[in-house]
Amino acid sequence: MPYRVDREERGGFTLVEIMITLAIVGIVVLLATSTFQGMMEKYRVEGETKQMYADLMDARGRAMQRNRVFHVLITGNGYATFEDTDPAPDGDISLTGSDTQVAGVTVKHTITPTAGLSDFRFNRNGIASATGTIGLSSTALPDYDCITIQMTRIKMGQINAGTCAEK
Repeated sequence: MPYRVDREERGGFTLVEIMITLAIVGIVVLLATSTFQGMMEKYRVEGETKQMYADLMDARGRAMQRNRVFHVLITGNGYATFEDTDPAPDGDISLTGSDTQVAGVTVKHTITPTAGLSDFRFNRNGIASATGTIGLSSTALPDYDCITIQMTRIKMGQINAGTCAEK
């Protein structure tokens, strides 16, 4: 009688079983990676929005604390805040090359300010010289991707149907 080996006795896996398992694991890893990258993009936009919000609040607070004008310049890929120190001691309300830069940030996502917000200032009372919305463009759907600036307040929000819905 020929010698017969049952599967239960030999233990181990067949090549087909290993290939199917590897294919399933590969698909799961691929799905997890794409989901992770989407989440990271969302958090990057939120982080940039929150950083800009903090820097704007800082400029507003410093304007009131130091009794000086603070300027904000926004470009497509970043922004900067300046303390009006030229001419000494209290500046002249105009942004000049000798004014002190307080913050300068370059961002990955395009910043889109409404008209008048690419160059504005906070006066000595912390009141903004312009009002409008600053948005960060992204394909992700972050919880925060825009900032509204009113004369006496700054709030973050989410772009919804082209407008910034404050949260």
